[in-house]
Order: sequence, then structure tokens, then C-alpha cells
Amino acid sequence: MENIIDHLKQYWNSNAFRPMQREIIIHYLKGKDTVVLMPTGGGKSLCYQLPSLIMKGQTLVISPLISLMQDQVNQLNERGIKSIFFESPHGKNNIYRQLENARNGNFKIIYCSPERLVNEEFISQLERFSITGIAIDEAHCISEWGHDFRPAFRSIKKLRSMFPKVPFIAVTATATSKVLDDITKELNLINPKIFRNSFERKNINYQVRYTRDKMGSLKKILMQEEASVIIYCRSRSKTENTVHQIQSWGMKANFYHGGLDAGLKKQRLKDWKNETSPIMVATSAFGMGIDKSNVRKVIHLLMPESMESYYQESGRVGRDGLPSEGILLVHPSDKNRLQNQFLSHLPDSKYLEVFYKKLCDYLEIAYGEGEGKEYKLNFNNFCSTYEFQPKKVHYCLGILAREDIFEMKQIHETQTYLKIRSTPLEALKRSEQVDTAARILQFLMRNYQELFRKEKKINLGKMMDLLGVDFDDIQKKLNLLVKENILEYDQSNTDIKLYWKIPRENQYTLNRFLSRIAHQNQLKIDKIAYMIYYTFEKAECKRNKILRYFGEKKTERCLNCSAQGCQK
Repeated sequence: MENIIDHLKQYWNSNAFRPMQREIIIHYLKGKDTVVLMPTGGGKSLCYQLPSLIMKGQTLVISPLISLMQDQVNQLNERGIKSIFFESPHGKNNIYRQLENARNGNFKIIYCSPERLVNEEFISQLERFSITGIAIDEAHCISEWGHDFRPAFRSIKKLRSMFPKVPFIAVTATATSKVLDDITKELNLINPKIFRNSFERKNINYQVRYTRDKMGSLKKILMQEEASVIIYCRSRSKTENTVHQIQSWGMKANFYHGGLDAGLKKQRLKDWKNETSPIMVATSAFGMGIDKSNVRKVIHLLMPESMESYYQESGRVGRDGLPSEGILLVHPSDKNRLQNQFLSHLPDSKYLEVFYKKLCDYLEIAYGEGEGKEYKLNFNNFCSTYEFQPKKVHYCLGILAREDIFEMKQIHETQTYLKIRSTPLEALKRSEQVDTAARILQFLMRNYQELFRKEKKINLGKMMDLLGVDFDDIQKKLNLLVKENILEYDQSNTDIKLYWKIPRENQYTLNRFLSRIAHQNQLKIDKIAYMIYYTFEKAECKRNKILRYFGEKKTERCLNCSAQGCQK
């Protein structure tokens, strides 16, 4: 076996493995099935990425989120490890072209979503690949007992019969004993060895602070020291309002949520990492690619809906091993607020039947039609038309997407459209000036020649990367070119795009999963109940509560958390 430390040095610029990584990699390289349960920040991805460099063929990675796949592929390519992921297939030719590229493009790691494996045609194409390793990321999604169950994950077992001699490695950061049993059973793993690291993060001080003035308490916390901080909120509007408040205190902060343009997200993350804006106020969308080691505080302004979510989000603190804090700010009314925010919006099977019919009617999808077509949904108009509660609609859309009825694309995506309104001669003359606006105009003229004839959608993220200009500066210069009558420039927000995967067949479509809704709702209720217990029961050590949830028992107190008896 090759010296795996050489690959670690060459591609990850590191001289030492984190705990358990070496043992996991050696076991997996022997061709044996492997399960890895390792807390957030433990280095799970390396356990299948590094072996892919040693294996002769390709490693197939099954991952649940496009954003997660894209982030990992970008990081791998930057390290010099050729990788690719399957994008949304809008048309057979598109997916065939991607398959051909993946098969013949000399890629070492190939990512795809579990929903791909539901398609028999896609599965048959995979048999032509030289697959020598199969990794399942976020493997807890295969279990109905997990916090993010995805039925499509259960199609992964098809790969076992297709590649009987290929080792599987399943990795996750959050799994109870029931979930671990499901991972082994539902993936048809053969005598897997389970590498299970403790969920204990000894350097994190878990604090629950009760207050009637959350913003006042937040100000005191932030005033204690200048540090890199993440503040989690439940809504987009709350992130923006909180940032304005923090900035009024004279601190550098910015917000991040799913409604931001991709280019602006990239810029915000960059500014946070380089300490330009050390305080990030965000929704749970701020999760992918968060590998900053010196975050000193993660603060929650409202309880998350599950211990899994809280553990993952608070686990983004203190990855350098230095003392850090996970702080949950709690108002007396938060218990009722959490229950109202989540439990009151859980749909039962009858509600889902009505919702599905109304959605199809609104989109004008006739019975037996819809498959392979993309529809635009105006969210607010849809809710008002049928007097639906917005939060309940979001939940229903999530269920139907999870059950592979449709693919839900970027909510509140900002799209940029441009047209060059001046003559080619005037545009050429303006592009010859020595300023950033001229460079942007040169870029547009080189890459989008049709802009002189018609309006065109522009990729601002690509422009940022190639020109080395940040998002805000690009927008300012585009506005300048508009004032100079060189460009017509418009940005618009689309609500939701739905790519329909199966024909509308009402009851037949829904029956396959309606029976699971009651079980899933009860699971949600139980998870919220434990989160309330963690927050409002004051005697038991907070660290021990977290460990017990994930199946670890500890009797001695941490002597650091906010529980009675642990305070110094």
C-alpha cells in the first residue's frame, strides 16, 4: 500500500492525520465496508477523498445537496484532484453529455445525488464506469429515524449488486444508535467496521443564557472581545435586522442567507474568512464550506428544531482546539415560539393531498402530464390564492421535493440581465478607458457578443472570478455604465422553480409516502421536545445532555457549561 502520508502532504498540505483518519483510510483501502461517525469538523471527507487517489478507478460519492457537492468539487479541483458532479438534468441530452464527460474526462471523484439512482437509465450508464470506491456522504439521510430522511437514499443499495466487490464507506456527523443500525441494514453493508469518535468537544463551553432582552445580551457578549463569530437566526429578515443593529454598535458584521445571489454569498464568505467582517449573522444556509478554524463563538438567537441541528451549527466553533463558546440565548416565550414555529405547521396526509392538487392546478398541470417540464411558482401569490400559511407551504414543498416529485431550484434567486444599448463603436471606445468599468465592458463584449442584439442573462460569479472584482464593485460599475447610456441593466427575483419529475397522478403519486407522514411528524415532535428539555431543564450538565442524545453516557460534569453545578 502506498504511503498515504505522502498524499496528505501533497494535496492537503498537512503532515498529520486527525484522530481515526489513518485507521479508517487503511481499513477502507483493504476493500472493506466502513462506517464513519465523526463530529462536525472531524475530517470525514478526507476518509474517502484521499483513498480515491490511490485506487486505480473512480470513486462515486452520493451526496444529498447540490451546494455541498459543488463546494467539495471546487475544493478538490483547487487541490489538483480532478472531480465533477452531476448538475440538474433538464433534458436527456444534457445528462448524457454529463455522463460521457464524467466517464472519459479522467476524473478521480464523481459526485451525484441519491435521486439519480432512482432512474434506471442512469443506473445502467453507471455500469460502464470504472468504479472502485463508493462513498455515501450524510449517510444518516437513509434512516427514517434521522433528522433529514431522504427516501431516495434507499436506492443506493442497487449499487451493491452492480459493484459487488467495491467497498462502501458511509460517513455522517450526527447519528443515534437506531440511525447507525439503519445505515448498515439499508445499504446492505457487509461486515462493516464502525469507526465512532466521541461527540464530546472538550474545548466548547455550552451556555444557555436566559434573558428578556436578547439584543442587549448579544451586545454584551460581542463587546467582551474582538473575535470571529457566527450568529444564527431563524429568518432572512432577522439576519438583516440583526446586522443593522450590530453595525450601529460600531462593529463589523454582515448577513448570509439563501436569498442572496451566488456571487454575493461568495463575497460575504470571503470577507468573513479574511476578518473584513468577522461577525456573520446567518440562517442555517450558512453551513457549506465553513472550515474556518478560529471561530470563538457560535450564538443562537432562537432554539434550533433538533439536537442534530444545534450540534452541527454550534460545532463550527473552536476547530483549532482553543477554548470557545456555544451560546443559546433564550427568552421565556421561546418554548411556545418553537412549538408554534414548527409543530403548528406540520401537515397531515389530508392537508398534503389538498396541497398537491392545488399546486398542480395553480401550475396548470393536467392529469398525466408535467414530467420533464419546469414551472415557475410565485410563492406569495400561490399562498394568497389558496389562503395557505407560508410556513406550511414551505414544509409541504420540502416534503414533495424530498419524495422526488419534483426538483426545487434556488428560492429567491437573483438574476442579472444585460443589453448593450450603445452602438458597437461607442462601446468599443468606452472599453478602451483605463478603469474597472471598462474592464467589465470588455469582458461582456468578449463573452456575450449577442448583447448588442438582445438582452442576456449574465453570470456575475464568473465575472467576479475572472476579473478579480468583488460583487459590490461590479454592481456599482454596471450602474455607472447605465448612467452613461452604454448598458441596460436589470436584476429580478424569481421565487421558486420546480422541475417536475413524474406525471401528475394525484392519489397514486402520494400514496407511496403518505403513510410515513404521521411517523415523520411524531419524530419531529420528539426532537423538539428534547431541544426544549436541553434548554429549560437547568440541573443536568449541558455537555452530558448532548452526549446522551447521541448514545454516549457520562456521569462526571464538564464544570464549564451553564447548568447548575457546572458553573465555576
